[in-house]
Amino acid sequence: MTDLFTGIEVTNTRVFPVSRADLFEAFAQREALAAWWGPQGFRNEVTAFDLRPGGAFGITMISPNGASFDNRKTFHEVVRNERVVVEHHQPVHHFLMTMLFEDSAAGSRLTWRMQFTPDSDQDDLDRLIHSANEQNFDRLEAFLTQ
Repeated sequence: MTDLFTGIEVTNTRVFPVSRADLFEAFAQREALAAWWGPQGFRNEVTAFDLRPGGAFGITMISPNGASFDNRKTFHEVVRNERVVVEHHQPVHHFLMTMLFEDSAAGSRLTWRMQFTPDSDQDDLDRLIHSANEQNFDRLEAFLTQ
C-alpha cells in the first residue's frame, strides 16, 4: 500500500498542553472533530466516522464563501491514544496520513505525516498543505484550551 505514496511528503508536529488521551479524543469524537477540522474559517459536516481499520471517514468542509468540499477517507490503522493511519481518496489529492500521538514534557505531541501519490505533485503543494495543517493545529489548540 505505501508503495503508492511516493510523491511529496509533508510533516507537521505540535505539542499541545493536554494529555495524550484528551488529544486523541479530540480526533476520535465525531462532534469534537467537526468543531476544529480544516483551515481557518471552514465549518464541517461529518458524514461518516467509523474509527476502525476499514472504516469510512467522510467529511464535508464548507468554506467561508459557502463552497462545499466533500472528502472521503478510509481508516487503515487505529491504535487508541497512539496512532491513526487514514487514506484520503481523490478528488484533488490522494494521500496516506499517519497521525502519531506521543507524550511530551509539556503535554502531548501530535505529528501528521502525509505521503502523496506522484500524480498529486503540484507546484507549492508541500507549502500549501503545511500551511493548511498549521491552521488545523491552531484550531485544535483553540478547541483543546477553551
